[in-house]
Amino acid sequence: MQMGFRGEIVWGLNSIMFLMLFLFLSLLSLRCYCAEVHEINDSKPLAVGQTLVSPGRIFELGCFSFSDSSKQYVGLWQKNIVYPRKFVWVANRERPLAVSDGLASLKISRIENLELLDGKQNSLWSANVAAQVPSSNTSSVVSHLLDRGNFVVKNDVEADGLVWQSFDHPGDTYRLSCWDSIANLRGGMS
Repeated sequence: MQMGFRGEIVWGLNSIMFLMLFLFLSLLSLRCYCAEVHEINDSKPLAVGQTLVSPGRIFELGCFSFSDSSKQYVGLWQKNIVYPRKFVWVANRERPLAVSDGLASLKISRIENLELLDGKQNSLWSANVAAQVPSSNTSSVVSHLLDRGNFVVKNDVEADGLVWQSFDHPGDTYRLSCWDSIANLRGGMS
């Protein structure tokens, strides 16, 4: 069975449209994956539009705003609950960012402190960990989000390395993952 000239054109256009749709979806998924960060360090800050994701993709930390607000916050939520999103911890509750501030970032500063900076590099929130980090030229401070929902700052000098954790600064949402066990109701990492 022969295809006429018109059929060849339609088949060719369908093939091109399918290829363009495939490329578009591939680029879209790559963009979404690239917006996820797995560590914050002195050379890799967390920018507006990016999220820090726990290794098991259970929790996510990033900027958010409420639909009726001109303010933006850095918070922590469960990744798999999209609507309504439940925020379990907020860093800058007292000093929000402007929604229009696309240059803000959460970063490890040059004095090895975890800070939220607005677009003009003003500090809006800090974990105040600089004094807890040993002064060493080889010290490296990094921040991770753990699968238990604990946002931590660690250094590589000490064996434990933990210098700050969000479990020590709870919000108004209590999570069972904050405690080691029912018998031991102290917060912290295990």
